[in-house]
Amino acid sequence: MAGSSKSSSASGFSRKRCGCGDDVVVFTAGSKAKNPGKRFRRCPNWKDVNRSCGLFEWVEEDDKLGDLLGGGCCNSSEMLIETLKLKNSKLHMKLEKERTSSRLTKKLLLMAWVMLFFVCMWCLLKCKCGTKFGV
Repeated sequence: MAGSSKSSSASGFSRKRCGCGDDVVVFTAGSKAKNPGKRFRRCPNWKDVNRSCGLFEWVEEDDKLGDLLGGGCCNSSEMLIETLKLKNSKLHMKLEKERTSSRLTKKLLLMAWVMLFFVCMWCLLKCKCGTKFGV
């Protein structure tokens, strides 16, 4: 299929098999596809009409980890790469949340200091205005 890339993984877990009895292969739809970036499982013999069982199924978002552990695999280094990419993505989202929270905290702290400054100035002015100097 033009516009798709093969991406799969392996482990000691049982692998998913297609109707041909071969390990299912996981692909990612390319940019020219109807669903770019979406992952799908397919019979490894899909190019050979005479050998292929015709298996095709979309990988659900919540099934990515299960896909990594048994969804048509090539080698353990590819599984490690895919697992690390997933963890990296989660860490990037967590980091962005922390950055947003940090920015908000800094703004609130600055506003508190400004308010404290004005309250102190107001108190000083009020005290000086109500008393006589030199007494």
